[in-house]
Amino acid sequence: MTEMRRFSRVNFDAESFVEFGGVRGEAHLMDISLRGALIAAGDHPSVKLGDPCKLTIHLDGSNVVLRFEAQVVHMEDDAIGVKFVREDLDTMIHLRKLMEYNTADPDEIRKELGFLIDAP
Repeated sequence: MTEMRRFSRVNFDAESFVEFGGVRGEAHLMDISLRGALIAAGDHPSVKLGDPCKLTIHLDGSNVVLRFEAQVVHMEDDAIGVKFVREDLDTMIHLRKLMEYNTADPDEIRKELGFLIDAP
């Protein structure tokens, strides 16, 4: 399969929760980008492609909480790929810093911010 990603992904481990249809449960954050995340969300048998969800990530050693409204864009085994559709400004600032700190090329992350601005 041809790689079509525009956004760098980093493996990142943090306490995370996902909510589908008002039901909240723990999630294992597998990786994250400026545009989405891959999570293992345990037993959510009714989750379908296109479903909306809320993803909450608590950054260890701080009181920072990233909150995203997202949409399921792919599923494979117990992995669920979500695309971020809405987040507040503080969340985006912290996410950008997290990405810059955890990648080998922080300048690439800054370039990707331009893609976000231009993305539909």
